[in-house]
Amino acid sequence: MYKINEPTKEIEAWHDRWKRNRDFVAGEDAVKAEGLKYLPKARIDDTTAEYEDHKQRTGFFPAAFKIIQGWSGLIYRKPAKRTITSARVQLLSQLVTQDNRSMLDVSQWLTRETMTTNFTGSLTDHPSRNDFPEFMSANDELRLGYRPYEALYAAENILEVTRGVLNPSTVGIVHVRLLENDGKRVRQLLINEAGFYEVVIWEKTPSGDFVETSRVTPSFNGQLLTEIPFSILNTDDSIVPTPALIQHCVDLNLQHYIAEGCLSAAIHLTSGPHITITGFEPEIDQKTNKPIDPFTGLPTDKISFPVAPGAVWAFKSQDTEVNWNTYDPKGQELTVAKLRDLKDAMSAIGHSILAPEKPAPEATETQLIRRAAENAMLADFTLKVSKQQEKIWQRFASVADPKNPGLTFELNVDFTPMPMDAQRITALSALAEKRQLSLQTLHEALSEGEIMPHGFTPEQEAERLAQEAVDRPPVL
Repeated sequence: MYKINEPTKEIEAWHDRWKRNRDFVAGEDAVKAEGLKYLPKARIDDTTAEYEDHKQRTGFFPAAFKIIQGWSGLIYRKPAKRTITSARVQLLSQLVTQDNRSMLDVSQWLTRETMTTNFTGSLTDHPSRNDFPEFMSANDELRLGYRPYEALYAAENILEVTRGVLNPSTVGIVHVRLLENDGKRVRQLLINEAGFYEVVIWEKTPSGDFVETSRVTPSFNGQLLTEIPFSILNTDDSIVPTPALIQHCVDLNLQHYIAEGCLSAAIHLTSGPHITITGFEPEIDQKTNKPIDPFTGLPTDKISFPVAPGAVWAFKSQDTEVNWNTYDPKGQELTVAKLRDLKDAMSAIGHSILAPEKPAPEATETQLIRRAAENAMLADFTLKVSKQQEKIWQRFASVADPKNPGLTFELNVDFTPMPMDAQRITALSALAEKRQLSLQTLHEALSEGEIMPHGFTPEQEAERLAQEAVDRPPVL
């Protein structure tokens, strides 16, 4: 029997994977902070200090971070297309969380999280009417915070999601457990025996146990719910974790980091000759019982032999021999070649985002095929996440304004800037002059064609034209 604050075995099995993905997306500091978890010692008998020096010398290539940034940049290089019929929902789209984040901000967070873990949660919640004055105007409701909001959950905070029968004709989520407040609270969502949505709050006691502190049956717009307003975002429509979009790149990024460690160790060990001295017996100081440094004549813990122009070593024993050993650099060449192969592999996954500044010549047809494959993969992810986000925002709108909940939401899948050619601009302009095309449609087409700047609206442009007409001096 599980504890209320413990994840199911199926979810817990993915925690290490999510940790690795997050560390490599976060970058060098997060990866190096984990030490031996990701980077082995250069030599098995290295001390802690020697390992720290090895870790600092080892370079880190932020491939996972660059790919996530690139993918997100391609999706959000154009704003998501939205249609919202309710003025109230339009206003609340700027305040969709309790900390007042906007719909578009939350959309970006959901997308990046799903790229990283492929297991992201969002709960549509609403405060109880009992916590507010009995009679409130619409303005008071907004001012006091009586509005729906989205509660967001990273993969590690989702403890359980169970699907079951909601009614004779519907299958859906019937039980959810969510970790909150830095692990000190568990929110349990369930469909009770009466078939209604119920919320149970468990709080951690000083002894470490969790006790039930509240149990409510929420009602939205005066009606009890028969479904749990919680969604899992992933690319498989699954309630169990599956591999994330960035996962295989992270695996290659880890291999690259380990190979960088091998190269760093090879360079460090072979950048200068190694000296071996045999047949040397140091004098021992009678008082301290320490060896005497032959260069200073003083007791020391460790005898060192300076290597510098003009340095002379003198040994009393004729049996003392000094040898200078150098290493074959072929090992470094093999490691460099391995690093190059790993970068090529990451480029294949991360696409042109990781392409070198001066790529090797490539046939035009090959470039087109590669770009088409890149866009198809990212578009497939984007379309799936876009549909799931639309369901979340439609649910939000239905709670915010049940009388006018109309809303559509669509993420951008036009990843390649392709400005409209001059011939098409001329043709559209001619249609507008003949009144066969409205100026609104012309402006929208120019915006879609990468001619107008982002955020352009025909209404703002009309205001600017009117202002220019007022400010323009009269013709004499």
